[in-house]
Amino acid sequence: MIRTTLFTRRRLLTRVLLPVTLVCLAGVALRLGRIPPLLISYMALDIAEPAPWFLDTRLAALRHDPALCAAVLKAPALSAVIIADQPYKDGCGWQNAVRLASAGGAQISADKVTCEMGAAVAMWLTHVVQPAAVNTFGSRIASVQTIGAYSCRNVIGTKLWQGFRSQHATANAVDIAGFTFADGRSVSVKKHWAGTGPEAQFLRNVHRGACRYFRVAIGPEFNAAHHDHFHLDRGFLKACK
Repeated sequence: MIRTTLFTRRRLLTRVLLPVTLVCLAGVALRLGRIPPLLISYMALDIAEPAPWFLDTRLAALRHDPALCAAVLKAPALSAVIIADQPYKDGCGWQNAVRLASAGGAQISADKVTCEMGAAVAMWLTHVVQPAAVNTFGSRIASVQTIGAYSCRNVIGTKLWQGFRSQHATANAVDIAGFTFADGRSVSVKKHWAGTGPEAQFLRNVHRGACRYFRVAIGPEFNAAHHDHFHLDRGFLKACK
């Protein structure tokens, strides 16, 4: 009787754990951009659409698919050139990356960013930054000041993670320091974040809006290392602060 009960419990546990495990593994695979070929056509992203269903998965689908990347990252949404892969070595390198020159109607220089980062930047600038600029100042963004994209280095500013490679090391991150408007005005994270005027409100709005398109969007309130910029990336983890 006892053996029968134990066998029944084990079989029930197996029936419960196996589906849960499979669902978890499928979730991890999708988050890593491992999209089954049959789903690729359904994952094609339209940058002009601000909030499509399964947005995060659609962005992740660009990670390993150069053909899908070329189909999505094109004018007029952005200007980008696909660059050759750099084989990973010591945790650094890139795959399926682009050189970004403009996005969302603004100039932005990002020498090496992954395809999904390029798409995320374009969507953020198009659907968050430009509308916020017009609503706040009545002028569009002409250029975005970046202070870093690809860099073979570890995480900085956080002791817990400083032994790990940064998303910058795989061209999967970009640091934004400020914005220049078509009317000549400029807004700086370092200068205006802590203020109370419209510049500070604009920065907080675009930072908050970045959390829709990037898995990590952190700024001055995260730690001292980010006092002068927003760090945006499409890594595995999630943080918005």
